[in-house]
Amino acid sequence: MNIEVKYGLPFVEVTICYRGEKLYLKHVLLDTGSAGTIFSADVVDAIGVKIETGD
Repeated sequence: MNIEVKYGLPFVEVTICYRGEKLYLKHVLLDTGSAGTIFSADVVDAIGVKIETGD
């Protein structure tokens, strides 16, 4: 994993795979203090990831 530091913050490149589709994202903030990961619903909609009740 390559970590690029910009503005004093760590950024990485991410590939999300979902049901055979792939989405490549550049400049994703790596939050080292978070217990989970959040992506914009508008962005992941491009490969068919949808918001469900309770999300």
